[in-house]
Amino acid sequence: MNKVVNPQKIAQGIYQIEIPTPFPVGPVNVYLLEGDCLTLVDVGPLTEEAWQTLSHGLKEIGYEITDIQQIVLTHHHVDHFGLLERVRKVSGARTYAHPMAVPYVELNGKFLSYHSRFFFELYTECGVPEESLTVIDKFHNRTMTKFCEKSQIDECLKHEQTLPNMPEWQILYTPGHAQSQISLYRESDRVMIAGDHIIEHISSNAFIEPPQNQSGSRPLTLIQYRTALEMCADKEIEIIFSGHGVPVTNHREKILERLQKNWLRTDKLRSFLKDGEKTAYELTTLLFPNAYKKELALTLSETLGHIDLLRILHQIEVKRRNGVLYYSL
Repeated sequence: MNKVVNPQKIAQGIYQIEIPTPFPVGPVNVYLLEGDCLTLVDVGPLTEEAWQTLSHGLKEIGYEITDIQQIVLTHHHVDHFGLLERVRKVSGARTYAHPMAVPYVELNGKFLSYHSRFFFELYTECGVPEESLTVIDKFHNRTMTKFCEKSQIDECLKHEQTLPNMPEWQILYTPGHAQSQISLYRESDRVMIAGDHIIEHISSNAFIEPPQNQSGSRPLTLIQYRTALEMCADKEIEIIFSGHGVPVTNHREKILERLQKNWLRTDKLRSFLKDGEKTAYELTTLLFPNAYKKELALTLSETLGHIDLLRILHQIEVKRRNGVLYYSL
């Protein structure tokens, strides 16, 4: 597990606390915002180590968990929201997130069942071998529920509204990594708290998610991610504090680098199709020859995003046979 350093003042009225996680990504950064209403941005996963680290970090700054007045979630992944209910119970804090986070935070049973069906059908369509379909239970169910507990969102946040009780902060809807992903922007000093939207050392995975309207189409998450990045490139941002790792101080260069890497990956996918048609699963094994065995859900999501990009540009063709999609040049 990565070494955790706690806590530090990183800007006017902003403290960062690194919370350990049991995941390969390492510690998650949560942020305490001072002002009219003491606000915690993200909380970390539901582990005792995370709870103790958060409690200790707040004490080092001069607060207790009982002092937290409101909690904002940047998105619904368990490393960011798992401790929400425990913090909420102790502090009585009001909770805020994007509407898309609600069924995940509430651990809505009907939604989770639909979530499983969606991925079973999606992975079957991708040509995933039957013996590998257990990844649905392992990743999409156990990971989603093991490190969090049922909680609630008191009020939903929308794009460009001000954060309740903290008028200097504006909400930006920045989907792609997650359908519920928001960022917080303070124009006065051009500071952004971006969750996992923009990270210095890694490109955020544009996770495939089911549409919350079950009759709707699957969100094109990589397309969303690229569009949200371009929106942020147009903004004057001095520094970005991310959900993981160190701050980003050159956001336009970082965004351009990420956008260019997408095209390099699509070129790779096209090269794999020169000798004939392939399924999304087969393309994933070629694109991530080592990682796919351990991280099938993540790598397949990445592959599908780039397939989506190629499809909307009509650079590849697709045919369905026996319920499986095959891609070709």
